[in-house]
Amino acid sequence: MSEEDTYLRAKLTEINGAIDRLTQMLNRMIDVISKITEVQDAQSDLALTVNANSEKLDEIIEAVKNIRLTGPAAAPSGTTIAQKGAISTHQAVLDTLETQVREGAIASDLSQKINDAATMLESKGLSGSLIVKMQRWTRILKTYGRVDTISPADLQRLRDDIKEWSREISKMR
Repeated sequence: MSEEDTYLRAKLTEINGAIDRLTQMLNRMIDVISKITEVQDAQSDLALTVNANSEKLDEIIEAVKNIRLTGPAAAPSGTTIAQKGAISTHQAVLDTLETQVREGAIASDLSQKINDAATMLESKGLSGSLIVKMQRWTRILKTYGRVDTISPADLQRLRDDIKEWSREISKMR
């Protein structure tokens, strides 16, 4: 081998290495361009979705404005006449219970009355902690004998609870 052949081989090896590096760079550039295209497609899809949602929001806002303009005038306190009537009924039930407690009703009778009141209030749409508290008192009073009077301590706690129940119903007004 001559010196020229060795030189030529070295140059061809350099060229081959440069071609490999160029191929790798081109492959990376193709990957980058494909990622950019994917991002642009996703951006276009997102823009279309945003426009569609914007149109839907405009329709909803317009519908709400029309409801506000044509809807019935709201009661100043925010409750309807039917709700106020139901609350008055609830208050009347509690007032009746309070009177019976003041008159010293027998525990079993009072237990039945509280249970009836809780059932009636629940059927009228009242729910939640007030009903649970009334049912708790029903269970407490059932622990007494059939004709026992209520102990003064329990009687005082029951009176306090009935006052609290009245306040809860008053808050609904």
